[in-house]
Amino acid sequence: MKFKRKIGLVVFLIPSIVLLVLLIFEISCARKEISVDSVAYREKSDISYKVQLKENGLPYEDAYLNENYSVIASLIKNLLVNYTYLNTFSSEIDYELKYDVTAELTVYDSNNDEKPIYMKEYTLIPEDKVSGRGIMAKLDLLDKEINYDEYNAIVEQFKKEVIPSATLKIKFNTNFTGTQKDANNDDIKFNSSKTSTLSVPISQKTINVEIKKYNSNKEETVNVPKKLGRTSLITITATVVLFIICSVNYLVYIVKSSRKKSKYELEVEKILREYDRAITESRGKLVISEDTHLIEVKDFMELLDVHDNFNIPIIFYRLSDDKCVFIIKYNNDIYYDLICNDECE
Repeated sequence: MKFKRKIGLVVFLIPSIVLLVLLIFEISCARKEISVDSVAYREKSDISYKVQLKENGLPYEDAYLNENYSVIASLIKNLLVNYTYLNTFSSEIDYELKYDVTAELTVYDSNNDEKPIYMKEYTLIPEDKVSGRGIMAKLDLLDKEINYDEYNAIVEQFKKEVIPSATLKIKFNTNFTGTQKDANNDDIKFNSSKTSTLSVPISQKTINVEIKKYNSNKEETVNVPKKLGRTSLITITATVVLFIICSVNYLVYIVKSSRKKSKYELEVEKILREYDRAITESRGKLVISEDTHLIEVKDFMELLDVHDNFNIPIIFYRLSDDKCVFIIKYNNDIYYDLICNDECE
């Protein structure tokens, strides 16, 4: 019975151990799968300009003046503006770059520059986009012509009422969106919006360093967490379910196979434990010859007295699961104490 129980415990335990090892391996692989990737990008932009002059009698050798010159307002014909945008990535991604260019004309009274007396926004380049896949997104808007006289004429109309102070702010707006795939092939998006500006004073006698540029450069690392793949999720879930089922079956078997010891078993174990010095357990079968005289004693204590008198060991035989016998052989006599499960109940 005990041997069968041990076999049963092993049979139920092995699948649980195998599934546990498999589950640990799957979780280890899944941890690598959901590790975080990162995409670093570096976003830069630059504005440059030159001034195209009207025909004049001044000794200019070129019809264009670069950013290093101060310019007389009445000589300005156009502003030629260049805008470049460059975004580089640490790995290939899908990207989309939307852009547009606007101009905002703001007019103040020179005696009160807290609130404008006129403001209007113009669209120089309507929204457009470039897209693709790679390690770089680039945009070049070259020689965008700004008609200075057009805006100056608007400001001149206010001179009848106030002494105007005006600024034309040219805005280069970009909106970048990058896309990276996770383990489930879902899109992970990250974006960046920026505006570079060129501020041009209008209706002044000279224009010097008051033409101001503002470029915002940006560097950032975007973490792209990977989700656990559907296949791995299903595999781990199935393994967990099987492990729970096997573990429950194992525990149920332990509970069912475990039983409370009977009075017979407790009595035999007590004798063997307390009088171990006087008892020898036999592995063989009990053989009794025809000329043997059998003497049954009242109880084990009587048999122990025989042991003490003759100084002969008590031999223990387990006859079955619910029956055993303690004997002492002396010449042709056998003194014995038979203990049965039925007698102990």
